[in-house]
Amino acid sequence: MKTMKELKSIKIVPYTIMNAALNAVWGFIFAIILLIFGGAFASLLSGTELAPLSGVILGISVAGLIVFPVGSFLLSIMPSFLQALLYNLLVPKLGGIQIELEEMTEVTRAEVVPFALILAGVTAVFQLIMQLVIAPLQAVLIELIGGIGTLALAATNATAGQLPAMGGAGALGAIVNIILSPLITFIFVFIGAAIAALLYNFLAPKLGGMKVELAQMTDNFFGVESINPVAIGLITGAIAAVLGLILGIIFLILFAALGSIEAGILILLTYVIGGFILVFIAYALTALIYNVLSPKIGSFKIQLE
Repeated sequence: MKTMKELKSIKIVPYTIMNAALNAVWGFIFAIILLIFGGAFASLLSGTELAPLSGVILGISVAGLIVFPVGSFLLSIMPSFLQALLYNLLVPKLGGIQIELEEMTEVTRAEVVPFALILAGVTAVFQLIMQLVIAPLQAVLIELIGGIGTLALAATNATAGQLPAMGGAGALGAIVNIILSPLITFIFVFIGAAIAALLYNFLAPKLGGMKVELAQMTDNFFGVESINPVAIGLITGAIAAVLGLILGIIFLILFAALGSIEAGILILLTYVIGGFILVFIAYALTALIYNVLSPKIGSFKIQLE
């Protein structure tokens, strides 16, 4: 039986902890890859004049085993917390994500406009918050650079020219960033999310949608106990492949017009096949990590009505 559900809210703390933990594991995976390549590169340098650098490279690679996981965990806490908080605050105003569930286990479709609207809203407000913090710092930095430049020119008896105006330009740029950046973010995220939802709805009946195991709690809250790695990898990889096909065709036409159709075909195949493989691995592996962590640190808690 298929039922339409709306994601009304997300429990903030479990979402934040799980997201940070997932990023920490990915940071550790990246550190291992860096260590492998760093060790291989260091071994190549060991018999050359650059041998002293091999120890430095190896040391940095080993340090990454701690720095990347810890850094990824800490840097993920604030964005994850804000994302869940903003979602909960905006749902009463914009509406939540609406999904069709079959037997409460498989997401068979997502309503396009609600999905795109809430994601764009959350991202735009998050961008606004970031700009309120970053833009003034940018303005101060530009003004500082302008002041240093003015002093340097004065010391050489040169003409300052337009350098004193840099402070005003920095302040104006900060204001423009605060206003335009969230607006542009909203537009692009809305379009991207809408396209992704449309492709999901088109592909899910053919390939199967995302499959989850939900545990009933109180007040219509459900714990996302596990996520099927193959199912989520397949549907997201297929979406990436279709998007890669569209981009690849555009490049194929451009390269064909330039008389290099072979390069266009290569780019097309790379976007389609490479996009599918990379996205499949990324999402399937993330689901596997989630399933391992969920019993230990707690799963996502979502309210569906």
